[in-house]
Amino acid sequence: MKRISLLLFVLLGFSILVEAQKTICNPLDLSYGCGGKDANKPYRECADPVIVTFKGKYYLFTTQDRGGYRMSDDLIHWKDMEFSDNVRKDAIADGTHYVAPAVAADSNYVYFFDFNGKRSPGLIIRSSDPSTGKWEPFGKIRMSADPHFWIENGKIYVYNGLGGPGECFEYDMQKKEVIPQSQSILRPRITNMDTCAGYHFGQHELARELEAGKLKYNFKRQPCPEGSWMVKHDGKYYLQYATPGTASQWYCDFVLVGDNPKGPFVEQPYNPISLNVGGFMGSAGHSCVFQDKYENWWQVSTMWVGKYTGFERRVGLFPVKFDKEGRMKVYTRFGEYPSYIPQKKFDPDKINWTGWNLLSKDKECTASSFEKGKEPSKAADEDIRTWWAARYKKPNEWLCMNLGGVKTVRAIQVNFTEIEIDKNLKDADDYNLYKLYVSKDGKNWTLLIDKSKEKAYTHDYIELEKPVKVAYIKIESIYSAKNGKFALSDLRVFGEGNGKLPKRPGNVSVLRDGKDDRYATVKWNKSQNADGYIVQFGYRKDFLNQTIRVKDKDKTSLDIHILIPGQKYYYRVDAYNENGVVEGRNIVAD
Repeated sequence: MKRISLLLFVLLGFSILVEAQKTICNPLDLSYGCGGKDANKPYRECADPVIVTFKGKYYLFTTQDRGGYRMSDDLIHWKDMEFSDNVRKDAIADGTHYVAPAVAADSNYVYFFDFNGKRSPGLIIRSSDPSTGKWEPFGKIRMSADPHFWIENGKIYVYNGLGGPGECFEYDMQKKEVIPQSQSILRPRITNMDTCAGYHFGQHELARELEAGKLKYNFKRQPCPEGSWMVKHDGKYYLQYATPGTASQWYCDFVLVGDNPKGPFVEQPYNPISLNVGGFMGSAGHSCVFQDKYENWWQVSTMWVGKYTGFERRVGLFPVKFDKEGRMKVYTRFGEYPSYIPQKKFDPDKINWTGWNLLSKDKECTASSFEKGKEPSKAADEDIRTWWAARYKKPNEWLCMNLGGVKTVRAIQVNFTEIEIDKNLKDADDYNLYKLYVSKDGKNWTLLIDKSKEKAYTHDYIELEKPVKVAYIKIESIYSAKNGKFALSDLRVFGEGNGKLPKRPGNVSVLRDGKDDRYATVKWNKSQNADGYIVQFGYRKDFLNQTIRVKDKDKTSLDIHILIPGQKYYYRVDAYNENGVVEGRNIVAD
């Protein structure tokens, strides 16, 4: 459980007591392992997440970061688990890591299958109580790329999720064999780049691009949908895939809806369903949609880092809602800010984002030392793909952030980066130790968070029980993961500022591209006091489900490339700063 380490102390007039955490901040604060295949690059690879709810607990399975899985009672605090030795060798490709697992649960068992093209057939394992770590062999099945298991009427429907046409076949759970002639094609291969929806563009072409820019009209690579997933709601079947490719912040999911687990399926006009672009990380693709213990819907997704390699990724969690028309909405608008995880039934339209604003963007930072090109300012630029790094590999290096006045702080996320780590050290050495101090004047300091003995992982998130008013924050390293240098991609601080809200952006206009209507350009007037803008758009005025964040306060236009040919869209531009968000007054059609 994440808590403030000091049980009771007085900080600047506030009494801070230990209390259970109620919020998260994406990416999830997990013990991400360095499971990447390139031994020369110390990156953390964690992707393709699946969460199943089983007998009152949640179980999380992910690609590559570690060979086991994780367990939680509340979707906030996660415990690392291991597969029992009797199945590890046969069920997990190399005995230590696995790729794109298919995981499903019925009332009696959780079933697990590791996608690895080198072995066919592969072994399905199952557990009646994964909280014990005990698993048993169940049956063998032929390999399927990025598969998904959907259990219904004594069958496992197996969905092929990678590339090519979307295929499905059925597996008899009693006979433990594939049902003959059960294979069918659910989604055709995307071959025509001139007619496909724009959100399929750029399998790896976009990479770090916020906008299509120089790639406009020049996307050449065939789309590669991946990561199939099925969910049923109100008698309808929702089959989703990820696109355009994991090495991009544009990684998102699109959904098709049908009346039967084998279709026919219709691609929806409100796609993509989980766009998350322009923020601290970006990406919300190759996802799993599930219900929690209280019948709330969630999506757990892949988020993209891409500092060392395109396959450097993390995991995010977003609320989901099916509206009265059966439309599926994934709430990514403030998906990288602190969000509530209610332990009860809730409506994400009413309870989701905490309303805590980002206080740390572009704030002045100083440090004990720094490497050239990794200056202290990089720890406040709201970009996980840049970072500050201390020059020396030693303890007690520090970074100090000036918030620009006394602000109300409610939560802090410390995002560590791997620099010159010792690859020979074990996972037991893969943690950080630090202390974090606060001050009103930059001279008199009070210890706020003491993690000098409590292990902190890559995205350490601390929610304060009560807010504190401070002007300076200083973090001092005690030990860096695997004896590396002290380095931060960002020290993110959340709460309330003490200034004015931004003005509403004026003169919003949209120009749909006449040559290719998958492109559009949105323009607006610069907003006074804005730190940035949020461009919301969608296929109907009542469903502006697409979100693109523009972090540059001086930028007043955005090129969009993900539209559906022939589909009309509606747009709104909001402005935000550390004091809050002001929604645009007008919704403009293209």
